[in-house]
Amino acid sequence: MIGNDGKPIGRDMVRAAIGVYNTDSRGSKEFAAIPRALVIILDNLAVGKTTYVKGADGQLQVTRRKDKTIGVT
Repeated sequence: MIGNDGKPIGRDMVRAAIGVYNTDSRGSKEFAAIPRALVIILDNLAVGKTTYVKGADGQLQVTRRKDKTIGVT
């Protein structure tokens, strides 16, 4: 995953961005800091489906839960 500054981001930063995605509103300053590519991936993830997001130091399994939040393992 490439961050907004053009540099690769690690798994910890992806987890933090997903935490912001789950909790903050779309108009917040923190939400605007999430990489746009990650927002597109998470928006298009259907309930019960799983995808993988690759960070600079490995990949994360990302799942959309029934309550519409995103889970990371």
